[in-house]
Amino acid sequence: MLRRSEENQIAVLPSSRILPPSTCLSIRTFCRRFVASSVLLLTLAPALLAAPKPLWPGSHYTEQDREAALERGLKFIYRIASNPANFSQSGPDLLFCFYTISSTARSHDLRNMARTMGRELALGWRRQHRDPPTDNAAEVYLFVLGTLASDGILGNSDPALRERVQQSAARFSARDFMQFDPRVEPPPSNIAESCSPCDAKTPVTFRSRYDVWLDSLIFSYMGESYGVTLGATYADVLKWIPAMRPYPPPADEDTLDDVSYAITHVVYTLNGYHRYRLSPSWLPQEFSYLRKNITEAEKYGDPEILGEFMDALRAFGEDDSSPEIQTAMEYLLSHQNTDGSWGNADDDVYTRYHTTWTAIDGLRQYSYHGRRLKSLRLLPLLRDRR
Repeated sequence: MLRRSEENQIAVLPSSRILPPSTCLSIRTFCRRFVASSVLLLTLAPALLAAPKPLWPGSHYTEQDREAALERGLKFIYRIASNPANFSQSGPDLLFCFYTISSTARSHDLRNMARTMGRELALGWRRQHRDPPTDNAAEVYLFVLGTLASDGILGNSDPALRERVQQSAARFSARDFMQFDPRVEPPPSNIAESCSPCDAKTPVTFRSRYDVWLDSLIFSYMGESYGVTLGATYADVLKWIPAMRPYPPPADEDTLDDVSYAITHVVYTLNGYHRYRLSPSWLPQEFSYLRKNITEAEKYGDPEILGEFMDALRAFGEDDSSPEIQTAMEYLLSHQNTDGSWGNADDDVYTRYHTTWTAIDGLRQYSYHGRRLKSLRLLPLLRDRR
């Protein structure tokens, strides 16, 4: 503590005895700069806090990049669907695309966009398809698919129409729909590929039994989901899963495609097309195949099959933190075309929109409703019985 006499002495000292003028000037300059810097920092703080973060540490892309890519992709599919010639050819499949995205996407923006696009198309489908076909099994299936998707998008259905569809479907056998009868035999490997045009010099090639199984999984699932039977039940088809195992390694791209598409559609038809998570313990061979061979799809540069690997693995619990998902996401985000599509711009219309659809499904996140099968009664069919 200072004595009072010392306080008085200090009080009368000239300011230059306390701080030299140059020092006072430096302090004033510092204060002005400090205030200016503080104002600038406060101005930039919201922008700095809102700066996009990478999808994961080290990623080249952000969540905003993913959302923008998904939006561009969905708009590309909608442009294709809005073409009357394209919709006439692939309308049911395109409707199912908008239906599944609108009902299972975690992103509200993506859900709403798909629902808005799908609603317009579904209303048009209903106006043009008031009665089921009666003379062609494949046309009956397409009618079922388009009506199922439209009902899902619009939120209502017509029980009387469903009854007429069942009467029409009853005209055909399982072989008419699936080219074999899954009630009594496993998927065969002696079904010839269709060809157009065909002549005596056209070599005969045969469909993979996995390709045959794939179609039968889809036909039977869509029929049951709508409430009709298209030749055989879904359980009739699924029960052959032990006979399809073990899955052959992907010796070439064709083998990879045939086996992978069959496996991914086992996943889709068991989890209600992205509605539920599945336990890897229910499908250990399928889960192992997907994890082991996802890099093969990248090696072949095939975003279509890569997207299906990704969304099937997500159903098993993989997410954006999984290394294989991260690698695949980086690949897809870096290979989107300027028009919003994925894949080869010279491909046919179906391949163009379907590749883009599967890429969207591989990139997007899902609003799963817990872990379960579409039907618990199917669980015993998944176990090997050898």
